[in-house]
Amino acid sequence: MFQHRELGLIKSYQTAVLLLLTALFWGYFGILAHFVPQLSMEASNYFTYYLAIAFGFQISFLQSRQHDVLSVTSGVLESHRFISTHVLFAAAITAGFLFVTKDETVSRLFLFTYIPMAYVALIVFSRYFALDLFRFFLRHQRQRLVLIGQPSEVGNVHSLLSKARLFGFETVGMITESDQDCLPAGITKLGNPEELESVLDRYEIGNIFILGSPRDRRVLGGWMRLAEARGCRVSLVNDLDLFLQRRLSYFRCDNVDLIELRQEPLQNLVNRAVKRAFDIAVSLLVVCFILPPMTFVVWLLQRFQAPGPVFFLQSRSGVDNRHFTIFKYRTMYSDKCDSAAQATQRDDRIYPVGRFLRRFSLDEFPQFLNVLLGHMSLVGPRPHMLQHDKIFAEKMSSYGIRRFVKPGLSGLAQIRGFRGEAVTREDIILRVECDIEYIETWSFFLDVRIVWQTVLQVIRPPKTAY
Repeated sequence: MFQHRELGLIKSYQTAVLLLLTALFWGYFGILAHFVPQLSMEASNYFTYYLAIAFGFQISFLQSRQHDVLSVTSGVLESHRFISTHVLFAAAITAGFLFVTKDETVSRLFLFTYIPMAYVALIVFSRYFALDLFRFFLRHQRQRLVLIGQPSEVGNVHSLLSKARLFGFETVGMITESDQDCLPAGITKLGNPEELESVLDRYEIGNIFILGSPRDRRVLGGWMRLAEARGCRVSLVNDLDLFLQRRLSYFRCDNVDLIELRQEPLQNLVNRAVKRAFDIAVSLLVVCFILPPMTFVVWLLQRFQAPGPVFFLQSRSGVDNRHFTIFKYRTMYSDKCDSAAQATQRDDRIYPVGRFLRRFSLDEFPQFLNVLLGHMSLVGPRPHMLQHDKIFAEKMSSYGIRRFVKPGLSGLAQIRGFRGEAVTREDIILRVECDIEYIETWSFFLDVRIVWQTVLQVIRPPKTAY
């Protein structure tokens, strides 16, 4: 019942916006054509631009999240946030069309004064008239709604219940085993669950909203049969997210409804190709033009302070727990760099130039070779030593999720300051939570932002860099 009510309100809003844009466009056109005749405005020349603007708004609306459309009634700032995106999109399409066609038959003054006017008109309409529009469409469709469940579950749907009023639903009360004193303010107890039939008849209920699944699923079946016999609609809150304490991903594949524990944008082949192309483009430049002279300088400095191999090679865990050899400039004395102990702030194993290299993350530059070879990515969870992987996995059960993607030169955890020595369990949890957030919310622009902020950290390293 909520789904199609919401879709109906969204479509009515879009229709009203289209009518408003149309009236404003041709009304403003008529005014200029009448009072500024030197512009020599012909309606046929402007029809294409009207379509571009109208379609631009509609296409932008289609890309919006549904709840954003309904937020426009809550304040001017919310209206601005929603409307400005669509106005800019339509303006960009119009400007692009003008640039491509180089059309001299239309007035730039008209087009680029119409856009700001449309913005102001939509702000005013959305803030002060859209709610009245919604109420007009639903004036004959108001229905009573009753809640069934525990009072503690009401808080989880408080925002939805507020929106339900906008949808035309009036919350009459709640059917629960708890006492009235346990219910939130403004909600009245109508009876116990076994009194559902009499409550439906007494209050002329049209909709039942079940908050979570009862322990006995047979009870749920009884409620649904009773509701349908009385002509009541039923909505159920899916509490599986709360039960598993994580946000789930729901989708349909080959006529089968599936649930996955998390979103993974990098399972999309196109996304992976984009990420790999970015990795190759950047790492190839570094490997060809920066790494050779830098390696020579590091090797020369090592000859004076800590003779030995220029690189430090070590096995690390990669994507899907596949091991690979990581490349780093050696920053410790050659006879002290085999220890599995993490580097500390005043670690006497690190020679002076090595301390400088670590401070500015220059010791990580050889890992661009790993990126170019496909072992790593520019951005991803940082790879730890195998011994540390086992220790960290024991301290956090979801640690292995980091291996869903390739490890990275930098990551979300690093730009948020979670780098260096992991001393406490909380240090590990904060880093892993950032890694999981990255896996679930990946986008190309997120990678670009992380790379940029990593460059800034190389220039001005945080205190945890040692």
